[in-house]
Amino acid sequence: MGLSTRVARVAAVCVLAASTGCTLITDSFLTNGFSGDQYPIEVELASGAVMVGLRQPGVVDRSAVLDLLSPVTLVDPGAGIAPSVSTADVVVLGARGLAGPPVDENGQPRAKLTGAQLIALHPCEEPTCVVGPATQPLPFEAVIGADVLAGDAVRLRLGDQHVFVLPDIGGADDDRGRACDAVFPSPYRGGGTLVLAGTELPFGGRRVALQACLGADPDAAKPQGERGADALLVLSTGIGITLLGETAYRRYVKAHKTAPSLESLPTATINLPSGAISGHLGSLDALSLVASSSSSPRAPCRQTYGSHLIVQRDCVTEDDCPCENGDTFCAVPAIIELSPPTGLEVLVVNDAEPTLQALRTELRPDQPEVDGILGTNALRTTEIDVDYPHNRVLARCSGVGCVTRPGLAQRSDRDQIQRCVGPPTTGPIF
Repeated sequence: MGLSTRVARVAAVCVLAASTGCTLITDSFLTNGFSGDQYPIEVELASGAVMVGLRQPGVVDRSAVLDLLSPVTLVDPGAGIAPSVSTADVVVLGARGLAGPPVDENGQPRAKLTGAQLIALHPCEEPTCVVGPATQPLPFEAVIGADVLAGDAVRLRLGDQHVFVLPDIGGADDDRGRACDAVFPSPYRGGGTLVLAGTELPFGGRRVALQACLGADPDAAKPQGERGADALLVLSTGIGITLLGETAYRRYVKAHKTAPSLESLPTATINLPSGAISGHLGSLDALSLVASSSSSPRAPCRQTYGSHLIVQRDCVTEDDCPCENGDTFCAVPAIIELSPPTGLEVLVVNDAEPTLQALRTELRPDQPEVDGILGTNALRTTEIDVDYPHNRVLARCSGVGCVTRPGLAQRSDRDQIQRCVGPPTTGPIF
């Protein structure tokens, strides 16, 4: 069973303990108070998952996966124990060391989650739950979900193995763009009503849904069909490698004739918090994350191409102009372009994989079909702010193989945006 499937299902155990309340699980407009401090939380990334410690009075410190894809927070009571719900004040501890579990007597308290709702449930089918590659799994005893951080902004600086829990991120969207941030407005999706044993349970939507262009190549000399493959990804910090459905990978191969076929790729197995998942091990040469809504008339790869053109100049007659109605100028959204020298590793899984199916069901019809889950490995050269209080995600580059392209709304902003982007890199387009 996929993580999102099992996490969604167990949210229904709230009905077993109505006296504790389920506000943060069931109402996406309610938030907790500020949880953190100004200091970084050192995290463990050896498994790919963001791992920290979790401290609860009267309980031995737990090793926890901090997963922003999970809408609820789980603690593992052990296999065979009936689910239950409780409320407790817990403390997030910074990780120590790179080779073992992140919790020890020297764990540093870095965030206090007051009145956290804890669903006691064994999240996997095996006696001990693990995350990471089958060759290097790490055990865990809890999953910290988005519900307990709903009043905070979470900064992911994974290249330094740091996470910050902040009260919010200052600055209006326009100001953040002028400061060379890519602004993704209103990215949180999902939510709905679960039905379990005849009981309905509503839950809020905090999935970070991102339009993407697989293998983005904005070369104007190419037809649009060879400039990349459009996709919708959902962000997770509970997995390292990016998961991609088979159909999405085949679209990528169609756009990139030199990419290896699905059938030629080796197989591999990794562990999600919910259990093992197998697929074909491949890679993408590039990936663009596009701050574009599903209602936009331009698909993500078209938006990427449009940004490279419109940020530099207006369209001319011979251009494949991305603007509509004969216009020579149009607004283009913010984009983060990822193209590390060694490529972006992906695990290509069956389209019917339960985790992807559960996310598709949850996000319909508001979003296109979910094509995959964006893992932490792809984010090592970025700094990401999941700014829940301001209903946005902010992103900027922090390493090689990454370019931040802020959104452009009017011609007068071109000079500033060009300074953020740097000189043109694709000759035929300019």
